[in-house]
Amino acid sequence: MLEHPLEYALIEFKGNKFSGGIVPELLDLAERDIVRFVDIVFISKGEDGVVQTVELNDLDAALYSAFVPIGEHVASLFTQGDLEKAASRLDSNTSAALFLWENVWADNIRRAVAAAGGKLVERGQIPGETVEQFQNDLAAEA
Repeated sequence: MLEHPLEYALIEFKGNKFSGGIVPELLDLAERDIVRFVDIVFISKGEDGVVQTVELNDLDAALYSAFVPIGEHVASLFTQGDLEKAASRLDSNTSAALFLWENVWADNIRRAVAAAGGKLVERGQIPGETVEQFQNDLAAEA
């Protein structure tokens, strides 16, 4: 069993233009041991719907050099089926980054819970849109 659950995100960029502009934030998360990137795959979907995928290690030298610190933490875990499913969610003429990560920040909390005799029963996420709708509903009632 993994020490931490893995999380993933599929981030789409219009026009097949992944510039690497999010790299500094990703590096910051990895360098501060907040997350450990397990897998990163880049996906492009042409106007004709043809899909291409590129693993981090297959990037051209210039873009790879931006990701090297992340790449030190990356292993290939996404399957071909995972990539096909992700690509099916993309619009034509887009590119995407598919990230799989482990929340390292949870180590201390996990240890404290275990030391106190507790165990994780359930974990989930509430989408931001749901929170925003709830806040709007509360404001309307006031």
